[in-house]
Order: sequence, then C-alpha cells, then structure tokens
Amino acid sequence: MDTPPRRGLWNLTLGAGAVAALCLSGIARAEVEVSLDLRLVSSDGRDSFLDGGFGKLRYDDADDGVQLGRARLAGRWALGGNWHANIDVSAWSLHDHNAIDVTEGWLEWRPVPDSAWRSNLKIGAFYPPISLEHRAPGWTNPYTISSSALNTWVGEELRTIGIAYELEHLGTAEGGRLDYGMQAAVFGWNDPAGVEVALRGWSLNDRQTPLFGRIGTYAFGGPEQRVIFSEIDNRPGYHASGYLRWDNKLEARALHYDNRGNPEAYKESIEDYAWKTRFDSLGVRYDGERGTTFIAQWLGGSTVVDDDPAKRWTFDTKFLLIAQGFGRHRFTVRYDDFNVRQTAGANPAWFSREDGNAWTFGWSWAVREHVDLAAEWLRVDSLHSSRAALGEAPKAIEHSLQLALRLSL
Repeated sequence: MDTPPRRGLWNLTLGAGAVAALCLSGIARAEVEVSLDLRLVSSDGRDSFLDGGFGKLRYDDADDGVQLGRARLAGRWALGGNWHANIDVSAWSLHDHNAIDVTEGWLEWRPVPDSAWRSNLKIGAFYPPISLEHRAPGWTNPYTISSSALNTWVGEELRTIGIAYELEHLGTAEGGRLDYGMQAAVFGWNDPAGVEVALRGWSLNDRQTPLFGRIGTYAFGGPEQRVIFSEIDNRPGYHASGYLRWDNKLEARALHYDNRGNPEAYKESIEDYAWKTRFDSLGVRYDGERGTTFIAQWLGGSTVVDDDPAKRWTFDTKFLLIAQGFGRHRFTVRYDDFNVRQTAGANPAWFSREDGNAWTFGWSWAVREHVDLAAEWLRVDSLHSSRAALGEAPKAIEHSLQLALRLSL
C-alpha cells in the first residue's frame, strides 16, 4: 500500500466529461449545485491520519496556509413516474486516490402524497440517517467547519450502498404537532467499516471518503491507504431507524446498525478482512423560534476482525452542540468526548487504547446570496497508545484555526 504524499492547494478545473454528464437529456428539469470552499489554515496538529500519522485533525502543522476545503458538483433529475436521480461529486485534495470522486449517488421513488402519510424508496449509495448536524447540501455541517467526532466517522466509514425504504406520518401537514417515521435498509459494500476507528481512533474533520477513494491510516508498522467501500463476505448488512418530531422544534432519532461482517473473510485485492461492526446511535435536536439550536448525540458499538480474541474493539462517542443565530451571523460551541478500547488477548496488539475530548467554537456569516464566511477554533486533547510506535508521546493536545470562504451557485 502506498504512502500518501503531502497535501496542498491546487487549481480545480471541472473536466469536460463531468460537465457533459450533467448535460444529458432532461437537463431542463435538472437542479444543479456547484460550490467551492477555500480555507486559510493555521494548525499545530500532529501528522494527520491522511499522511499515516495519529493526528486528530484534517490539517496538521505542515498544512498552514491556503487549502482547498472542497469543490462540489451535484445534480438532481426528475425521471418521471415519481422517480428522481441524484449524484454528488466532490474534490477534496489533489493527493487523493481519485482527484474527483462520487460521495453519494442514488435513485429515489417519492410518490406525491394524498394524506399525512409519506413514503420513499432509495436505491444506490447514500448516508444512513444518523447525523443531526448535517442539514446543508452535500451532507455538510452548517454550524462548524469540522464535524463532531461521531459524524466525522459517519462521513469517513459509513455509506448505505443498497436499498432503503422510509415511511413517515407528517401530522403537522394536517394541523397536528407530531411527525414520526421509520426507515429500514439492506446494504452491502461496507465490510471494511470499523477499520479506521479501531486502528486510528476518532478524528474531527469535514472530509468525506469518496465511494471509489481511500483513506489513510497507520497500522501494522506503517502508513496505509485503506479501501472503505468494498464487498468481502457476500453477506448483506442492515440498519433500522426511527424518529419523532414535535411541533417542528424537538426531534429525537435512533438507529441500529449491523453490517453482519464475517471477520474470517479476507479480500486479497484490498488486503483487508470483513470487519464485523455493530453500533447504536441516539440523538436529540431542538430548534427554537429565536435561532437557537441544541443537539445532543451518542454513538456506541464494537468491531471485530479476524479470529484473534485481541482483535476486538469497543468504541463510544458523544457530543453536545449549542448554536445561536443573530441575523446573518451564527455562533456555535460544541464539546466532544470519545474513546476506543481493545479487548486484551494472549498477545494484545499495541494499538489498544484511546481517550479524548474536544472543544469547537465556530462562527458563520451569510455575507450575501451564494457567499458565506466561516471561522473555527478547534482544540483536541487525546491519548492514543499507538503513538509510541512513532516515537511520539501517547498524549497530544492539538489546535487548529480555520477561515473558510464558501461560494455556491
């Protein structure tokens, strides 16, 4: 596996092929989104996991200056018969396995409702309904530049590549105050899920792993580029979720996930096993009438690989977020807590323990239509026993300051 080169700003030019793909028949009925996120970064972080280190930040102390946050091109087409097609293509950095890659793409059947009941069917690759932070286009976070540790991991390792059916009852559409819904999904191609949180631990960043891309980590004595979306054991996984929403202000959401991985199955082409990963997630969100948002969310579970009793990890993370809007400005504060524990076996591996917490302070300003500014200060305090393998102290306190200019069409 190759060691990734360093990162830097690069000039993004959308290729003629990508543009042509969005100019197929039916473009008149298409909704197209284009956005560009440029960053000014100052960081004292340890070597980033993207470069094979155990740093918790996307940008480390070698990345100060101007960086590309994200360039995005997305489209939605009406296909007729209540069917729609959706695709989201992004570029995160020139050093990625694919400079431009797909983060989501799916077909959706959403019939026109004739009552308070709604239903939809999705087929393709999309995010499971976990995050209570990501409410902006492209599964982005409108509150802070970097996401919580919980939802950073969702963006890095999870994608529903399969089929999902959702049934909702929108009582507010008939003058009531309660909405509720349930979703069930069956998926494949997520067998490596769990490898990052087990070997590297948690991170706080905004990068989403592309469907055909890779993500860096450090394992077994050196840096590696891991494939996250692949089918290894030919066993489908599933997740089931539900939500309750009161008066369009208070929402509670729960999800159970099980990729049903067979930890003895191995795929030579990606040099990885099927990681048996299960977890539960619970969250509450409140949106006040005066621009106040409160989010509390927890996720906990386990992942197992191979038949070695030492190769089992449990993981747990939670966060609290409070945001307050003042006209075109929004201020946000978030606290994260996270840990990973490896089960001790006869010969326990050296990557066995992580504990950490983080404070994030964010500000955003809607300067004008299609132009936004955002700033963030992030402090991560973590202890990871694997840092000793790099000759580093296990405990690290890392800081980053970012200013983002976001342009959209």
